[in-house]
Amino acid sequence: MIKRGHSLLLAMLFFLTSCSDPAKETIQNHQDKPAIVKVETNLPEKNGWFVVPNESTDLMISVQAQNTDTVLFWLIPTGTDTWRERTLLGYDAQESDGWNLHWNTGGISLHHHIYIQALGSDGVSMTSETINITNE
Repeated sequence: MIKRGHSLLLAMLFFLTSCSDPAKETIQNHQDKPAIVKVETNLPEKNGWFVVPNESTDLMISVQAQNTDTVLFWLIPTGTDTWRERTLLGYDAQESDGWNLHWNTGGISLHHHIYIQALGSDGVSMTSETINITNE
């Protein structure tokens, strides 16, 4: 069950991110702005794409980030002007075990981008990183 505070936070996050185009996002000039240091997955990489093997259904993404309050994980179709077609895969608001996403990809045809969005501890700044994912 989602607590009321979490529901409000999710609604605010969805509203804030639905109104912006990632290509036009700017980070305000704060000394403690968020930074994504490293992104890792449990998948092999080939030609800039993380490849989900036929026998695998579990995708794990681990993010190292600084000055971050919450990390959002968005699935975006490839193509032109597809930002509005994105789907929120999940979010992590607990830094204690790292910023992580575990996602069951079974039965899903993939040739997408995963847009990783780190929301700053200051409540106004954000940064992002994109990885590509496809099926074998």
